[in-house]
Amino acid sequence: LANGASNRESNVTIPATTSLTVKLDQAVSAKTAESAEGFTVTFSEPVKVDGMIVIPAGASGAGLASRNSQNGTEMELNSVFVNGRSYRVTTSPITFNPKGALRAGTKFTFDLMFSLKVVE
Repeated sequence: LANGASNRESNVTIPATTSLTVKLDQAVSAKTAESAEGFTVTFSEPVKVDGMIVIPAGASGAGLASRNSQNGTEMELNSVFVNGRSYRVTTSPITFNPKGALRAGTKFTFDLMFSLKVVE
C-alpha cells in the first residue's frame, strides 16, 4: 500500500451525480412495475473516483421498477454490491415506455442523487 498505509479500511466517496452504467440481468416490463418488482443489474463500466476504480465492471446491483403517479413506469437503482458489501444508493429514476418491455442486457446509466461512501 502506498505511503506506508496499514491494512486499515478507508472510505472512498463517490460524489453525487456520478453516472452508474449498468445492464439489466433480466427483462423489465410494465407488468414488473405494476407489482413494484425488483430487478438486478451488472455494472458494464467501472466507476472511478480520482482515477481509482471504486466499483469494478461486473459488480452487481439491484433496483425497483414501479409506476409513478403520472402513470408512467420508472426504475431506479437502490443497492450496489462491492467487495462483498451491500450499499444503499439513491439514483434519479429512469422512465420507460409502459407499453414496451426492456430486454435483459439493455444498458442504462443511472445518476447518483447522493454521494456514496464505499469501504476500500
